[in-house]
Amino acid sequence: MKAFLITLYLLFSNFLSAQSNNFDQRLLEKFTQDELENMKINNQIEFNTINYSMDHGYYFVDIPKTKDYNERLSGEVVINDLNNFNFLLLNIDFLEADYQYFKVRNMDKLLVVKSSDHINEELNQ
Repeated sequence: MKAFLITLYLLFSNFLSAQSNNFDQRLLEKFTQDELENMKINNQIEFNTINYSMDHGYYFVDIPKTKDYNERLSGEVVINDLNNFNFLLLNIDFLEADYQYFKVRNMDKLLVVKSSDHINEELNQ
């Protein structure tokens, strides 16, 4: 009986630990654990899109020297380290069919944010 209870306890413990999600820390800077678990269960597409967008929803380019880009600017962002930042904390909403361009303050870089159509296309490949 004792062995049975120990086995049952171990199985139950494994089940509970398998149910807990280890989310990317960057997600937890923007969302609560409960919000992420709920999103993962109830809106898998949104969850996958957010996960993908953290690393693939944008890119950086050098500011063009000869081309006037000011008309296309959507604003300015502050990013101290281009290699180590949380894109989600910039609070940029993706536009459906348009890319967005943001000047990175104190750098000769533009942050290019892809359209949601482009991101969805990449996810479906």
